[in-house]
Amino acid sequence: MSIVGAPLSSASPARAGWSLRRRLAIGSALSIACVLSALFVILDVWIDREIYSRMDQILLERSRLIEHMLEARHATELQRTMREYDPEGHTQFFAVFDARGRSLARLSSTGDAILSKGPERDGTPRYYDLVLPDGHSGRALARRLPGADSPDASHLLVVASERESWDRVERRVHFALLFGAVAASALAIALGLLVTQTLFAVLDKSGAHVAALDAQAPPHPIGGDFPREFAPFADAFNTGLRRLYQAVERERRFARDVAHELRTPLSEIRATAESALADEDHRRLRESLHAAVDASERMQRSVDTLLMLSRLESGLDAPAVDPLDLAESVGALLEAARPTLLARALTLRCDMPASAWVQSDIGIVERILANMLNNAIEYAPRGSELGCRLHRDDAGWRLTIDNAAPELTDEDLSHFGHRFWRKTPEGGTARHTGLGLALALEMAKTLALPLRFEHRDGRLRAHLGPWPSL
Repeated sequence: MSIVGAPLSSASPARAGWSLRRRLAIGSALSIACVLSALFVILDVWIDREIYSRMDQILLERSRLIEHMLEARHATELQRTMREYDPEGHTQFFAVFDARGRSLARLSSTGDAILSKGPERDGTPRYYDLVLPDGHSGRALARRLPGADSPDASHLLVVASERESWDRVERRVHFALLFGAVAASALAIALGLLVTQTLFAVLDKSGAHVAALDAQAPPHPIGGDFPREFAPFADAFNTGLRRLYQAVERERRFARDVAHELRTPLSEIRATAESALADEDHRRLRESLHAAVDASERMQRSVDTLLMLSRLESGLDAPAVDPLDLAESVGALLEAARPTLLARALTLRCDMPASAWVQSDIGIVERILANMLNNAIEYAPRGSELGCRLHRDDAGWRLTIDNAAPELTDEDLSHFGHRFWRKTPEGGTARHTGLGLALALEMAKTLALPLRFEHRDGRLRAHLGPWPSL
């Protein structure tokens, strides 16, 4: 029986119309492009600001040098001095204006052209861009200086420098940044697509693994090669898969157990009915009917027990916890079993307190106790002694039921709880089907109540508990 290996029918839900792989690829590409574009703009603005700041710093230092020279010499001597200072001619410029705007001194290479004083409304010192006397673009600084001829006069010093070489450097930096941003975007997108493809290859591999699952083979969990972020999904899927296989195994075991357990009673009922049909003696007919009823009762008990086991294993039956007096429950069961004890000449050795209050499911506890007591009574040798002790220690209340079991071995204890296991093929009694201990152990497990068996000195002891006392 294959779980998911069969092809999907036309009634399967339609697949979603969008692709996670495509969305991740497009989203990653757009995110990387936006981040690198923003980085390009930020770096471009920062580099431009640094270049302008460097140019302005050079202009300020040059203006301070000229200011110092103006303090040491008369304005009429400044042209000769500046020709020695600036031999490159057409890259550096300066001019000095008096308070009325007349040119007092300037670099001789500028000829008759006069440097622009810039937007005077901005005050001084002011930095501005201009067209130099030689027609090239430049950067200028205008500063107010104390007058050289008169202490009451104020001179305006304009220092300018050609900026075309700076502009070329700036353009190269811009192109380098643009190329780097584009190359980095392409590389990051390619790597992102590769990582995305690798991730989805893992998912595709797991999908193929899940599609090949079969209920006849044990399940293999997925997620061993998943990234950490997918671990919760893998754990949840493996938990669901394990529960599914457990449910399939319970269903298979239930069907197998029912078939195994009903085969004998059905055969007995059929044989009894066929014998009754061929016999006209009314007494034997009644005996046959009684035999059929007994077989039906055994069959009913087996089916009820198997159903109870299935519901407990699947978690459909949850315990209902209520206050419970263990001493009263055990006493009632012993009182109900007194006729059977007398019939089998069994002696009861009982050690019970007046009361023993715990919290547990009354119905489940009574079924466990009844099963333990009935097993002890049915399998104890005739005329032997049966012991029942309910006592309390630091952990809580404990119940011990023991009976003589001379034919039992220590190896037999390992089979306790296995369905349909019997010490002898005939099962000891006609009432026992080999399901009682399996049911008792499963019910005790449901209550988180330890149930263990011990074989010592030819006696079998069943220990139940501890129950935390109220």
